[in-house]
Amino acid sequence: MTKHIRILIMVAFAVAVLTGTAAAYDGENSANELTMKTITITDGTNSTVVSTLSNTVAEVFEEKKIEIDDKTTVSKDLTETIKNGDEIVIKRPYSITLKINSESTPIVTNKSTVGDIINEYSSLIGSEYELQDVTESTRLYNNMVIKVLVTTDEIVTTTEKIPFETKKVENPDLDEGTERVTQEGKNGIAEITKKQYYFDGKIQKVEEVGREVIQEPVDKIIEIGTKKETVVEQVSIIDGLVFKKAINMVSTAYTPYDSGCTGITASGIAATKGVAAVDTSVIPFGTKLYIPGYGVAVAADTGGAINGNRIDLCYNTLSEAYGWGRRNVTVYILE
Repeated sequence: MTKHIRILIMVAFAVAVLTGTAAAYDGENSANELTMKTITITDGTNSTVVSTLSNTVAEVFEEKKIEIDDKTTVSKDLTETIKNGDEIVIKRPYSITLKINSESTPIVTNKSTVGDIINEYSSLIGSEYELQDVTESTRLYNNMVIKVLVTTDEIVTTTEKIPFETKKVENPDLDEGTERVTQEGKNGIAEITKKQYYFDGKIQKVEEVGREVIQEPVDKIIEIGTKKETVVEQVSIIDGLVFKKAINMVSTAYTPYDSGCTGITASGIAATKGVAAVDTSVIPFGTKLYIPGYGVAVAADTGGAINGNRIDLCYNTLSEAYGWGRRNVTVYILE
């Protein structure tokens, strides 16, 4: 064998060796890429055992046509290489309804329990609430409705009356024992603002948050007479008549035929000259009187306007009554 031939054989052997080594490397890489792996994919409550030639989580999802969104959580990173026997857990968001009293709010969440939702929406629910049919530890599930009763409030405005006061004022020009109203009382009005708290449609608490007087009350004023009666020693007035006291009074006159009169007095006797209508709390029926300018009379009648130190003298004719008119007199109480 010549030297030239030996060189060719050596080159061919080297090429063969090199070619075989390259092929061995390619075969090893191909073998890794095509290794069949058995893994478990748990999607929500469903677990499936699958065989795959894919190398990463993302490739498996693409191969198995598994779609995820930004609210879905996966137990492994999508770029992570999978190994035989691995488990990939997919936790998808729940579509639930949070019903607070009568208001419903749709929610998409990847939380686990009712308590998680209560905490997340505490700004809507507040600290005073009551769960219906579930507890805070109840696990969430798709299309779940969480019913919550919470306390609500509203502002209510009402009005109420402010009772007037009655004040009594002494009047030295008014006879003692008599009163007269100089100003009628009138109730005031206050506007009340209240906050009412409701739970399950029922009022639980009411608190007053504001009060404003929109109309002041007006006091009732009554004058009380302090003027003393004029008492005179027993003196003969006329024809031997004797009186035991005298009273300053305002007098008027009437006839038995006036409107409202029947001709019969309140004491039952006939209305005629010599009969006087009085306030029986001042002069009792049957009291004999002497009125200068009128003469002797007996207290035997009353009248709607005859109150206090007032006296109404009966005449038989209108002309006599008109002639008397209205005048201040001293009425003498006879013995």
